Amino acid sequence: MAKFQGKALLPSKFVLSHILPALFQDIRTWSMLPRQLRKYLPSRDPNFDLPIGQISLRVNEICNLRCSSCGQWGENGHLRLKLNRGEKLNQLDFDVVKRIVFETRRDNPFYYIWGGEPTMWKPLLPFFQELAKYNLKGSLVTNAQDLDRILEDLIDTGSLSVLFLSLDGWDSQSQNVMRSPANGKVSNNFEKTIAVMEKADEIKRKKNLVFPMIVPITVISNHNYSHLADIHRLVLDKAQLHPYYYGWFITEERAKLHEKVFEERFGYPPQNHRGYLKSCFNDVDPAQTAKQIEEIHKMSKGRVCYPQFFPDIESEAQIRRYYSDHSWHCGYPRCESIYYACEISPDGRMTPCRDYQDYTVGNINNQPFYDVWNSEAFKTFRIQMKKGLMPVCTRCCGLQGF
Repeated sequence: MAKFQGKALLPSKFVLSHILPALFQDIRTWSMLPRQLRKYLPSRDPNFDLPIGQISLRVNEICNLRCSSCGQWGENGHLRLKLNRGEKLNQLDFDVVKRIVFETRRDNPFYYIWGGEPTMWKPLLPFFQELAKYNLKGSLVTNAQDLDRILEDLIDTGSLSVLFLSLDGWDSQSQNVMRSPANGKVSNNFEKTIAVMEKADEIKRKKNLVFPMIVPITVISNHNYSHLADIHRLVLDKAQLHPYYYGWFITEERAKLHEKVFEERFGYPPQNHRGYLKSCFNDVDPAQTAKQIEEIHKMSKGRVCYPQFFPDIESEAQIRRYYSDHSWHCGYPRCESIYYACEISPDGRMTPCRDYQDYTVGNINNQPFYDVWNSEAFKTFRIQMKKGLMPVCTRCCGLQGF
């Protein structure tokens, strides 16, 4: 994976094999180009109003799994703590979401849908039907919990461009270790995920569709670093792109430093960042991981599914540095997503960052979208980020994975 002005690019072979043919097969996909190209424009003046390129909707907080790599429901996850305190778990109001879709349609934004587990949000299918009214596109990030029953209807809307499926295991048992069920019982999540991948592939073939792109996501952890090639082997002929994430996590040292820097910049201490204090990445072997990556590239030659690594580091030395040196930004010295993307939480709060959601710029439940997106609070955040990254930013998907 290459970079352009500090921003991640899709693998060139994936673009040539899948994206360019899609543009010629479905003319409606041309509408996606302007917003994607906006990502690669030079940094803008943080004082100016901006068009919106991507709206990330975390539609709910409830989830059927307790994944060790999760900043929400992992060992120190902020939603785990919230539930322990007896507080109510939130979900986005569909009427509010419809209003946002209508208000922002002129900018033709791309929608990134996640949770919690978004298939447990009842308006999921109506939401994609709403996007279709305005020829808007979106992606869905899911563990496939309740997806099978609406999968074909979702695809038929024509608005689902990317189907992201969580796949951390190479068989049922290993998936259960890393993505354990919330009820503590044995789960069939691995079988569900593979079945949904196969069904989506079958629907696309039957209807001669290029979308949605089927994209399994694998988080590299203590449990699977020696089986990364085994996981890739499962998806070689069913998916189009297979991103591997080294994992978004922080250390106690960086957490304390972040608290100091954040309070200096914004006047109050952060809280949710401690959900990214995780032990599931402590024992990843860089040498073995690099060997697995080499094997993955070899087996991908001539196949329809291309691997991708976030951040784009593949050598043993780079991987070792990723886990040991949290001051290293891996070649991403600036946060660019704050100029084209926003995060909306289940309670309606808009925040600039998907991972570290301690800075709120407004609430779409009672404010028009652009009043929040171009608010003084958001501009203040952009101005402050001109000073440089904050300590936790070096391990953030908003920095390295957009």
